Amino acid sequence: MDFSHQTRRLIVAALISVSSFCHFGTGLLAANNPLSPIRADSYDSIHGGAGEEPAGDGGKHLTSFRDGDYVVFRGFDFDSGVAGFSARVAGPYEGTIEIRLDTPTGVLLGSCSFASTGGWKSWKYVSCQVDNSQAGIRDIYLVFHGKSPNALVNLQSFKFIKSLVAQTDKAVPNLAERIDVADDEVQSTNSWGMPEHGFTDDFQDGHLKNWTAAGMVAAKDGFNQPYFAGSQDTNFNFALAPDAYINKTDTGGEWRSLAEGSIAADMTLDLPASRPGIGFSSKDGKRWIAAVLNSEKNSIEVWRNFGDGTPALLKSYGHSTNAIWRVLPHVKFHLQLDWSPYSDGLIVFLMDQHSNVLANFRTVVDLPAARHPFMACSGGPARFEHCSFDPTIDGWNFKWQWRKTPVLAPDACNPAVWKGKDGRYYMMWRRFGQDTYHGIAASPDGINWTRLSDKVVKCTGDMNVLVDPFGDGLTYVTPGGNKMAWYASDGSADYTDWKDTGKNLGDIFGNSRIQEIIDTARYPMMKPVRFQGADYRFIGCAENWVNRPQPHTVVLLSNTLTNWVLANPEPLLPPRSDFWGEKGSAIGSALVLPDGNILLASCSCTFAGYTGAPEPSNVSVIVDGKQPWKILKTGILPDAPVSRENVWYQGPNFGTAFYYTPETDTLFYYGGFHDSSVGVMRVENFSKSKIFGAGSSAVKYNLADRKDVRWSK
Repeated sequence: MDFSHQTRRLIVAALISVSSFCHFGTGLLAANNPLSPIRADSYDSIHGGAGEEPAGDGGKHLTSFRDGDYVVFRGFDFDSGVAGFSARVAGPYEGTIEIRLDTPTGVLLGSCSFASTGGWKSWKYVSCQVDNSQAGIRDIYLVFHGKSPNALVNLQSFKFIKSLVAQTDKAVPNLAERIDVADDEVQSTNSWGMPEHGFTDDFQDGHLKNWTAAGMVAAKDGFNQPYFAGSQDTNFNFALAPDAYINKTDTGGEWRSLAEGSIAADMTLDLPASRPGIGFSSKDGKRWIAAVLNSEKNSIEVWRNFGDGTPALLKSYGHSTNAIWRVLPHVKFHLQLDWSPYSDGLIVFLMDQHSNVLANFRTVVDLPAARHPFMACSGGPARFEHCSFDPTIDGWNFKWQWRKTPVLAPDACNPAVWKGKDGRYYMMWRRFGQDTYHGIAASPDGINWTRLSDKVVKCTGDMNVLVDPFGDGLTYVTPGGNKMAWYASDGSADYTDWKDTGKNLGDIFGNSRIQEIIDTARYPMMKPVRFQGADYRFIGCAENWVNRPQPHTVVLLSNTLTNWVLANPEPLLPPRSDFWGEKGSAIGSALVLPDGNILLASCSCTFAGYTGAPEPSNVSVIVDGKQPWKILKTGILPDAPVSRENVWYQGPNFGTAFYYTPETDTLFYYGGFHDSSVGVMRVENFSKSKIFGAGSSAVKYNLADRKDVRWSK
């Protein structure tokens, strides 16, 4: 049967309306992505006098919206986070487009103003910021308003974007292509790599070592102290370091590396109107991001240059006159930016000259061309000293690499990985498509997987895997939800034969599900957890989406896997502004380290539109193995970001799993991306990471020396 585009979308929306996402329950078909371009003629229903007209590209656009008319687009997933809205419109009148959810009077995401574009066929982009706290599978209602009694405007297309956008009539950059015109290299799947190298520069004797300046010069003041003079006018003049950068080259072969870096500098405003700042820039200086100090507004501002010479203010932080800190002239401040161009993540720290943190915040800027350390200033002179670029900012220096193609697709998410009796790797994954089955895949090396069966266990959830927890030689799995079943297999038929044991997980105290269960008896470096006078063998990290902050993790303890005690009712990782997760942070997966502590992949969800919920898992937290509710160490920027669109590994990350191979000293990290593909990341030479170095909380020996079951050959 041949369905029209609108009919197919209605069928999808109807199926979605009776289901929920893989992460929460039964799923049938994936929802639409609001971050992809949405043609106006793909609407589900239209109300009022608007109609369709042929467009120049062979499709159609919607024409003649009047005051009160609206158009509906159903079944879009907002869990991955949105922060901006852009639409392409044409018409001779002014008005607004209200972006609402679920009904024409529903939640107002934002209101996008449009003016006369010069005619019905003169197309321009309009944009606005939107409420980024909304989530779930929602229907989009675009409601049009204007004072004219006649037709107001035509609509060709629209999209949501993750980065905060400036009010502009210029086209929003095509983020899928990511072209840096200076060197004509695509900035998505074929280029990003690890940071190249760091540097420090205190501008001794007035020389700008490592810098190329435009409108900024080095000088000395009357006291013969070196400083870097900022702009003498109101323009944003700048200097960049072309030989220090976040690597622009591909890693070659089937893997590619991630990128992040940190820049910091001491700076002093010579005048109240001076606007000194630091950031990252493209090689030609036309595309940049920078955090700037503003004394007159007592704020830290984040600016972005789109490449056309027009800087846009994206965020102003701390402009209240009651702020406990003040940006004052003639006072030295230390400004630091931690930046991941791959994940669009920017964390800003303002410190005094004694390194005390005065303020910090985060924002999202989707500008991957910005990879060279950068300084900017406007409004008058300012002093820059002790500028540094550090290519390692996560605290343990993991060298993450993505495999460029998924290991399992399509209709796969929520992987769980273990090693079988035959020495092969096995993966149980949830089939996200036409049913709620879990399937089995096998691999000789953890990289190349063969899909064995799509139907081995029928249930809902993210499987927990325990090898031989009861001494009977069986492998056990459970979806982790309240009173959900335990299934077992002896490994026959390549783990395609599983039976319901008749046991269930028991009461998990209203939490959404247990995401990871750790058997302390399988690790010689661990001991049972002592809690309220009793010892407990099993640690359960449960994800809570019911209580605030949403989400968060609580720790459960058990000796039977069917009866649990709640070890901490408080969130394991509460919201914090210097770390990804001010909305909330839950668990994605966990790995026991050789010292008995636990490395967690946290599902860090933000209000800034970074990735949002559910499960943008980031390897980011180490907790105490003796008191697993106690945090020992955190990362800063996400080590495993999944925020990009239009690429298989980008987007919401449904389910994650760790596995370590001592033969190659490699840590694998599997994720179910976009509900449809299981991908893998790896850290080679894992035992040589900073996490195992001097001063760390981890032990000082090689992981491969371990002889216990989990780490053995």
